[in-house]
Amino acid sequence: MSSPVQLLKQSFDELSRTNKKIAKYVMENPQAASEANIEDLAEVTETSTASVSRLVKTLGYGNFREFTLALAYTQLRPQNLPIFKDIDANDSLGTIADKIFNSSQRAIQDTRAGIDEDEFARAVLRIIHCRRLGLFGLGGSSVAALDGYHKFLRTSIDCFYYPDFDVQLMEAVKLGEEDCAIVVSHSGKNRQTLKVAETLKKRKVPVIGITSYPDSPLALHSDITFISSSDESNYRSEGMYSLLAQLAIVDTLFMMATVRMGPATEDAIRNVQNIIESTRT
Repeated sequence: MSSPVQLLKQSFDELSRTNKKIAKYVMENPQAASEANIEDLAEVTETSTASVSRLVKTLGYGNFREFTLALAYTQLRPQNLPIFKDIDANDSLGTIADKIFNSSQRAIQDTRAGIDEDEFARAVLRIIHCRRLGLFGLGGSSVAALDGYHKFLRTSIDCFYYPDFDVQLMEAVKLGEEDCAIVVSHSGKNRQTLKVAETLKKRKVPVIGITSYPDSPLALHSDITFISSSDESNYRSEGMYSLLAQLAIVDTLFMMATVRMGPATEDAIRNVQNIIESTRT
């Protein structure tokens, strides 16, 4: 199948005036379009989410996410590799592996160096004393949120995570001062994630934010902020390494909370381990 940009070029003359506005933006800004959600693309092209949805389906994609994934893939082809700092198309596989591993290690080390122990202590106290723990994250950041849920689910803490934005929003409005939320966003400015964060703040829910940008809206909405650092300057490549740092932060919070809870959570962990073991041959 042709790339999204090729499909748009091929069908451009047959598109409606509204669809041409969307197509023109995507063709001229494929990277930005691949990182946008449907609301952002509709806003920047002065159209509607319905128009964007109809266009991508006209091109043969099942939904907007499928379209943006295909668009993102075209940005990762060899001719576009300069967006990855320090990686050249002529590098050997071993050299590429070394650079990726080194960057990943630096991201985790820089993240740890930038977090004060007092911040960990404040966050852990919020977590172990909360009534319910909600984990929120969308797009690439949903990986860290889901990983955190999978870990805290093994403890006696009542926790939840849902991948769907609407469900996250509904869960956010049900939380209160006695609860706690961990909100993850690499950029710290995803519109839907910020809507969740704003809802949590209105409900006076303590928010632990994990983002790569200390001046981002998410950081400003958070009671406690952890900055996932990386040594990359490009948004896309930076997201690769900051995800590892986000996972390390979540792992650290889980382990600290588990140790501090002691016997209170040992039975829950043991019961979960036993039931999982019973499914293995």
